[in-house]
Amino acid sequence: MINRIKSNLKKIRCFHTINNLEVILKNATDNNESYQTFLDDLLIRECEMRSQRKINFHLKQSKLPYIKTFEEFDFTYQHSVTKRQISEWQTFAWLDNRENKILMGPPGVGKTHLAISMVYAAIQNGYTATFYSMNNLIDDLLIANYQKKLSLFVKKLLKKDMLVIDEMGFLPLKPEHASLFFQLINEFYEYRSVILTSNKLFNEWGSTFGDQVIATAILDRLLHHAEPIIMAGDSYRMKDKMA
Repeated sequence: MINRIKSNLKKIRCFHTINNLEVILKNATDNNESYQTFLDDLLIRECEMRSQRKINFHLKQSKLPYIKTFEEFDFTYQHSVTKRQISEWQTFAWLDNRENKILMGPPGVGKTHLAISMVYAAIQNGYTATFYSMNNLIDDLLIANYQKKLSLFVKKLLKKDMLVIDEMGFLPLKPEHASLFFQLINEFYEYRSVILTSNKLFNEWGSTFGDQVIATAILDRLLHHAEPIIMAGDSYRMKDKMA
């Protein structure tokens, strides 16, 4: 009978229950559970494991370089954002409304930490995301354009709820790079959310893109529905060495 149960469970893809069936049955017997309690417990476990598998899959698909959480963020060192602000972000109303977050400030002030934490929290709540450094994004845009697959590449990114673009501004862009980046931002405009971190303030973006006109066009689309956050202070990574 056990083999038949496992076979039927496999047909409905209840793999966690299959792998733990003997333990689940023993616990139910030892605790003298009713049929209703047993079934309820079995379904809860299966749903929890399916949910966790889905989260793990989307975390892997997001291409996060590592995991950071809001709980790990040092609010005593960085006062440009508050716990209340973070709590509001985690309602994800901004994501449902296709709004953007633009984090600006010098290196080491926590921009990337917050961006990664945002992705991690969003995925835990059922959203999807893709994380890119600016340099890697430009490389992939160039390759897709060279292979005449730019439209397919952008459509793939648009399937996610948000795109994170990290470290924009460290290197100036060539005209071709700036043009491709504009096309990407234009496709995301009012359709998907963008989280962008940059060491440059808005008035410096012209030098990054090598063209004030295209910089203005990009800003126009990013800022229309966005929350800019300017993060000041010294590098957190250097705080112990500077003490």
